[in-house]
Amino acid sequence: MGGAMGRSRTRSGALNVALNETRAMGFNRDTIRSKAFSLLVVPLLALTAVWAYVAVTSVAEATGLLRSGDRYTAYLRPVEALRDALQQERRFSVASLRDARVSARDYLSQRRADTDRAVAGFREATARQDPSTLPSTTPLLLARLDGLAAVRGSVDGGVSTAVTTIGVYSDLVDEIYNFTSSLAKDGGLTPEQYSQVRSLNSLDFGLDLLAREQSLIGYAIADENLAPSMHASFVELVISRRFLLRNEAAALDPDVRAGLEQLHAKPVYSALTEGENRIAAFVPTDGELPYGLQQWLKNGTEVTAEVDRLTGAAMDRALGAAGQRVSAILWRTAFITGVGLIIVVVSVLISVRFGRRLVRELGDLETTATDVARSRLPDLVRRLRAGESVDPVQETPQVAEGRTVEVRNVSGAFNHVLGEAVRASVGQAELRRSVGQVFLNLARRNQSLLHRQLSLLEVMEHRVDDPATLEDLFRLDHLSTRMRRHAENLIILSGAAPSRRWREPVPIFDLVRGAVTEVEDYTRVVVQEMRQAPTVQGSAVNDLMHLVAELIENATVFSPPGTRVYVRGEIAANGYALEIEDRGLGLDHAKLEALNRRIAEPPEFDLADSERLGLFVVARLAARHGVRVLLRKSPYEGVTAIVMIPPSLLAVPEARHAGYFASAPPPVQPPPVRRAPLPPSPPAPPPVVPDDLDMEGLPQRVPQTHLAAPLRGEAPPRPDAQAQEPQQTGADANSAERRAGLMTSMQRGWERGRRETGIGKDRTDG
Repeated sequence: MGGAMGRSRTRSGALNVALNETRAMGFNRDTIRSKAFSLLVVPLLALTAVWAYVAVTSVAEATGLLRSGDRYTAYLRPVEALRDALQQERRFSVASLRDARVSARDYLSQRRADTDRAVAGFREATARQDPSTLPSTTPLLLARLDGLAAVRGSVDGGVSTAVTTIGVYSDLVDEIYNFTSSLAKDGGLTPEQYSQVRSLNSLDFGLDLLAREQSLIGYAIADENLAPSMHASFVELVISRRFLLRNEAAALDPDVRAGLEQLHAKPVYSALTEGENRIAAFVPTDGELPYGLQQWLKNGTEVTAEVDRLTGAAMDRALGAAGQRVSAILWRTAFITGVGLIIVVVSVLISVRFGRRLVRELGDLETTATDVARSRLPDLVRRLRAGESVDPVQETPQVAEGRTVEVRNVSGAFNHVLGEAVRASVGQAELRRSVGQVFLNLARRNQSLLHRQLSLLEVMEHRVDDPATLEDLFRLDHLSTRMRRHAENLIILSGAAPSRRWREPVPIFDLVRGAVTEVEDYTRVVVQEMRQAPTVQGSAVNDLMHLVAELIENATVFSPPGTRVYVRGEIAANGYALEIEDRGLGLDHAKLEALNRRIAEPPEFDLADSERLGLFVVARLAARHGVRVLLRKSPYEGVTAIVMIPPSLLAVPEARHAGYFASAPPPVQPPPVRRAPLPPSPPAPPPVVPDDLDMEGLPQRVPQTHLAAPLRGEAPPRPDAQAQEPQQTGADANSAERRAGLMTSMQRGWERGRRETGIGKDRTDG
């Protein structure tokens, strides 16, 4: 199972690597390459679509015209044969109605056989075509051809009259002409050519009308009578033929029109029209016929043959022109397709070239801008913060400029912004140095004044014997010590180091007590016993004392006034650990994490962020000496600050230090607080040694308590005190004398301790 999970993780890792490589290759849709590709691909796709549409439509048009031309050619001969056969069968069918001779029947049978062959050829041509491409009149024409047998039966049975027979066959011929017109529409002809073909079909239809006239006259010759109904039909056919010829002549080909004009000028055509006029003017009576109708029939046959010759030649020319048009369309399609393909390919190449150039320029701009933003500019800012002198003109980084105007403008604008940013950074660095120098000068002045003030207070303390006055001087001494620490804060914030130095190592316990004396609410601070506590090297004493004082003051400020702040220490594997624990409201986990990060990685000092100056000073001091400071929740829901002093700052305590501190009685401490889950602890106990406090809550110094054994002894009486003794009586005199003696002894012991240990008095070392 573990192996399967390992393989699964391996595959997942490989997939992530592949995805990252894919993004790196430029397939990410948010990259410059993808954006440029999107800008170029849209017009290219549009151009390709237009080219494809033109090519496809041209090819489809050419193919359709070619197929239509082939279909028209395939139908033309069978349709013409069927039309001619039906015209002949119509003529002989009408003639057979009055001619019972065997020869007439034989001629009719031959014509019917010709018609059957023509019908079979037409059906075969229709079967070879796609039904969807056939004209809409095809089903009706085939249905009429299926009814041809019934028409023949009515003719053979003598049921049909001449007019009826002519009408039935004429309907079949009309359907053929309609079929031919439908084919001509899809025959690959231009509008002019189609108009000419339609006119030729109309001219053929006029010949069919002439054939119908001949059929009627042939029946009249056989019947030796021209009935009124037949005469009326004849007149109607003549009018229709002449009207059709006059209307369609203008649309005919000039050669056909010239041929018709020549035909009209011939005697045979004049005789035909003259005969039609005489027959139309004839008044039908039984037994009488117009002039020689046989000659008129012969003239009609000659005119029909001449017109057939003209229309056939014109039809061949029209079909040839249609074929040439189809060929021209095919060549044009090939040309458009080829040229369009070349244009598309050239457009793609040009677009790719310019796209790559733009992508390369933007990529160079991105690379240099990223290098400037992530490496060179931050490095320059770090150098400025470190205090280095930087020339804005020489040190300002520049991004690459491309050949494209817009890219070059962007590069120039970015370089201008970089220059302004560098100049602003230089100005801010100079401002910070100036502000830091101002802080340093003010702090040095304040520190000098405070040193003088502390020295003056020390002299005054030696001169004063009045307990109340001495107590006030001690308060001023304490306030001055706190003011000195705040002045040193300004020095630390300015980046310098305070001038106080210790030449010799100092015990940690004394260092902590010295830090407590610099805190306002020092009476709430309980320093627990620190057994086997090492000493701190003199070079780090002042900074560590300052660091601990800031943490203790922070604990007293953010905890209720009635609670205690405990300071304890113990040896750790990596140095010595101090714990400052308060019993305040505490902080949540996120806030503690943020403060720990701020202490571990001290940020750039911001003048606007003045609420956390103490922590900023702690961070600066901890970073200077490699001290680790950690804030965490205490068992009492407050905050515990752990100060880990590294071994590099610790020193072996000297014998005289051990002897000195051995002479001091250990302070009485409250019982240790267990961290096991117990009920809430009671309120903080009162001060450990209540006898040492006066009525105002200030600590009273017990004479000779902190002196070494050789220094202990009764203070000698002062002469001025003895001189004033008679003026004081009873308990007041004894109390005043006692207090004065105690304060004098405490002062002398304190001075001796300062001289021996160096705590409480400034030492400068270079």
